[in-house]
Amino acid sequence: AVVSTQSTGELAGRSLFLCFGSLVVFVMTQSLLEHSYLHSAGSVCKRSVQGMTLILVVMAAMIISYSPPIKPVTFRMPPAPKLTGPLTPNTRLRSAQQILKSRIVGPESIAVGPNGVLYTGLANGKIVSIKGKEIREIGYTGSSQCSGEENCGRPLGVRIHNDTLYAINAYRGILKLSLEGEWQQVVVNMKDESVRLNNIQTRFINDMDISRSGTIYFSDSSSRHTREHNIYEFVEGGPHGTLFSYNLLTREIKVLISGLHMANGVQLSADESYVLVAECSRARIVRYWLEGAHAGTWDYFAMNLPGYPDNIRRRETGGYWVGMAAVRRYPFCLMDTLAPYPQIRAGLTKILPFFVLRALASEYGMILVLDEFGNVMDSLQDPGGAVIPSVSEVAEHDGVLYLGSYRSSFIGKLRLRDEF
Repeated sequence: AVVSTQSTGELAGRSLFLCFGSLVVFVMTQSLLEHSYLHSAGSVCKRSVQGMTLILVVMAAMIISYSPPIKPVTFRMPPAPKLTGPLTPNTRLRSAQQILKSRIVGPESIAVGPNGVLYTGLANGKIVSIKGKEIREIGYTGSSQCSGEENCGRPLGVRIHNDTLYAINAYRGILKLSLEGEWQQVVVNMKDESVRLNNIQTRFINDMDISRSGTIYFSDSSSRHTREHNIYEFVEGGPHGTLFSYNLLTREIKVLISGLHMANGVQLSADESYVLVAECSRARIVRYWLEGAHAGTWDYFAMNLPGYPDNIRRRETGGYWVGMAAVRRYPFCLMDTLAPYPQIRAGLTKILPFFVLRALASEYGMILVLDEFGNVMDSLQDPGGAVIPSVSEVAEHDGVLYLGSYRSSFIGKLRLRDEF
């Protein structure tokens, strides 16, 4: 919960002001009713207008007096890039199939195992394997009798390491399980006081990658808002994200970067000299150096992207696939426009429920191809989201792209030979 910083005197003053304002509005309305054309409309009309006025006054008072669920910061975004060159609008994503349609919900992240078996986590907390049309539950982040996302957990980023599946639970940490589902166990429990550093609260653990030597690099999107209310973190725009490392052998956990803006997808480079982490709400990707002269420092790998980056995954031919959670429209993008106006953003969160705020994102599927230097080399798009409305992750395997989404009821499947 957000604790109000207003004093008792401030709240009392605001309440008196609202009462006085309400009285003034009511008296003015009554005067209009008695001396305007509304008088001729009869008593029924007058009572209706009076009632509506009272309702509007009460609603306005409630909106003004309640503290917003966010503490927005002031920032500015550069103008969204024009959709030209490698970003020229196209419909290449519309060649994708929607597999397992209406049989799954929210396959955010996808790992491909032996024999092409797919592994993913779903909105109901289940972790499943997919072989052809067969969906089999192999694990879970909650329990079979749980209710509510925080209790049931939400599996997000998944990876396969040493023939074992690792999965993020957005609310607790990281677990691992056998590929056949015979067992599962907790690897990192971020609710355990003994593993926290610098008093950092983790409320929205998101994605990870695992090095060959057994170090997990993982992101926490917010120390303030949970995954279920992720739109609040996005609209708030504060530096609440963190990039962690966890050594599977020594069980040592470290904070690599704090103060990130909605830290999201995580990906090691092919030679593991650096790790990338997406800053979703700032439309950019950060690089943290693990080796070389810059080890222990970070810089920007890609900036001013045409959308808000979600998960990052390596391409088999070099470079990276980046899924766009939503696209920044040129020349007008609502969130970019509101960035310098925290009061307006706070007001929106008081008026509109979080699920309505989520729905404001435009339906526009986009995948970026970045080279090893962070340059945009190509893009696959679906303007209007006719087939692929949003992409959280791209998993490449054997000439096929599997497209994940945190909200879709299917997995996208696109054969590369159809597009390249």
